[in-house]
Amino acid sequence: MYITVEPAGLMMHTVKLVFDPSDPAPEDQQVRNYLSDHELEPRYHWFAEIDGLEGRECEIMQFGGCYLGRNLQNIGLIQRRVVEDELLTAEIDRHIADGRLTAFASATDTERQSAMTALIDEFRVEESFGQDDGELRATLDAGALQQAAVRALETARAT
Repeated sequence: MYITVEPAGLMMHTVKLVFDPSDPAPEDQQVRNYLSDHELEPRYHWFAEIDGLEGRECEIMQFGGCYLGRNLQNIGLIQRRVVEDELLTAEIDRHIADGRLTAFASATDTERQSAMTALIDEFRVEESFGQDDGELRATLDAGALQQAAVRALETARAT
């Protein structure tokens, strides 16, 4: 899903949420649930081909900016959290692949999944993220990650 915000007259704006049904993003269902839970109905709702998506037909929900209000910020936070989780997962996987995260060597799949969830929750803090050429990236200290992984795996094994 991506969000566009366009001017719509005097001091107003239009917000479009664009979903690609042929390639759903991880946050799509969370955003749909948020809209439903907060009883937010689009002003217009249609399917159309979108430029830049190789002619794929996308679902578009259009809202007035004032109608969405602070909800737009919450929707953006849902999207950001998913991106942060993906970046943290990739960074942790990189440490595992490089052999720097030895705590995972003897973990079962269930323990590994539980520990990964705990690690993502622990490292989803501002200090774990930076920008590289305008792109958000995650960078984790190998020592801190190893210590956190040991704790997370001990917790996973105890449950």
